[in-house]
Amino acid sequence: MNKIQSVVPILIVLMLFACSPKVDSRGYVNQVSLKEQITIGATTRDEVMAKFGSPSSQSSFGAETWYYISQRKEGTAFLKPEVAAQQVVRIEFDGAGVVQKLEGFDEKDSKDVELVSRTTATEGHTLGFFEQILGNIGRFNSGADGASSAAPGRKPSSRGGF
Repeated sequence: MNKIQSVVPILIVLMLFACSPKVDSRGYVNQVSLKEQITIGATTRDEVMAKFGSPSSQSSFGAETWYYISQRKEGTAFLKPEVAAQQVVRIEFDGAGVVQKLEGFDEKDSKDVELVSRTTATEGHTLGFFEQILGNIGRFNSGADGASSAAPGRKPSSRGGF
């Protein structure tokens, strides 16, 4: 009985720690507001890089655009974490590398995207079970000198290499 009484407080403390919220922050850590530090038409690409570091993502086409993305999720115990805060800052540069446009988006601006579960059929021959098992029989013949043929025109040397 005495052992059980000493274990109970430890179990209660462990259960309390298991129920404590888990916070997961990813992406750019917004220590200072990007919008307050950037002047449209004056701040250059190099200044943005020096102040905030490399962007989370960059555009692949169109005007050069940098994205600084941050997200914070909170969850408790075994429950699925939920997005507590989300922010995306979009900085567009002109041809000279000067900030042309600055926009900010948060979780209100996000949209849920439904993934399509269909698969695209590929052309070609699909092998059945027995074709996979028996397909290589007879494909690797031994050469005239008894050694297995590696590649056409190549024979193993006496030292083991080709």
